[in-house]
Amino acid sequence: MIVTSDLVYWLALSDKKHLISPKTIEKIFMENQSIKSLWNARPDDLRMLGFADSAVASFLKYRNSAMQNTNYYGMVESAKKEGIRIIRYVDEDYPQLLKAAADYSHAFQDPPLILFHKGTLLNFDNCVGIVGTRNCSLHGHVMARRLGRAVAKLGYTVVSGLARGVDTEAQCGALEVPGGKTISVLAWMNYIYPAENTELSKDISKRGALLSERYSPGLKFNETRAPGHFVERNRIISGISRCIIAVESGPNGGTVHQVKIAIAQGRRVFAVKPKRENNLAVEGFNSFIDMGAIPIDSIKPVKKFLEKNILMENAKEKKIDSFNQNRLLIS
Repeated sequence: MIVTSDLVYWLALSDKKHLISPKTIEKIFMENQSIKSLWNARPDDLRMLGFADSAVASFLKYRNSAMQNTNYYGMVESAKKEGIRIIRYVDEDYPQLLKAAADYSHAFQDPPLILFHKGTLLNFDNCVGIVGTRNCSLHGHVMARRLGRAVAKLGYTVVSGLARGVDTEAQCGALEVPGGKTISVLAWMNYIYPAENTELSKDISKRGALLSERYSPGLKFNETRAPGHFVERNRIISGISRCIIAVESGPNGGTVHQVKIAIAQGRRVFAVKPKRENNLAVEGFNSFIDMGAIPIDSIKPVKKFLEKNILMENAKEKKIDSFNQNRLLIS
């Protein structure tokens, strides 16, 4: 059982996540079974733990005021009342693919130190991201829902962002399949945007999960701060997914950023072929292909990739098991 006091320090540190890497935090936790020691550490101790000189000064200033300026204890209690789990980077339930993505994404942000989770699904092993523009064409709407259904029928979990357009269609498609599962990665846990997807979010939490690295109970939606948070969540969508399907997009915008991050994380990207008369979608599609995406017009190439991916994982696990058994025999 995680004690509230330790969660408080994780929440406080997640507000200053750029000061020190999650892997270093994990190392500190494994040695102490808590990160509270950071709040008592001396400057030299912090340097030895991996803090840069500039980060030491910033952290010392921050830790002296953090608990006074933010009610982290109240945040933990509020999350409990709303049925929201707080998953730490060191917890067994933390998505392992997202952790591994840190090895590929030096050009982007590290994985979140904590994830807020609401729903029934805690298995993130078999996820496929489906992303695309909010203002999609009829072809985009149809393909997103069709692919959402197809991915769910294969037994995989559809991951998207609950936005209008492609996200909504893909997640609705997954829910149309008996037993189909889907995960929405939100810019913040305490506010559903767009508001018309509030009921859909409830259905998703019953059959899957809502995930976010941000939770500010009582804070109202602020559109002036929203764009950065939407972009920030992209690394989570692709980070927990085995691959990404870009359904439709223009040459600019959030989906382009998502594809760039997915490729940096080592994820395979598939791009749905657009209608020729849709000039913007054609431009977006071409940019994805230039980045290394594979063109598709059905689920077949995705299915083939996933099957091969699973076979390779199984072979790797058997090889490790065989190695361990031989080592035991030798010893």
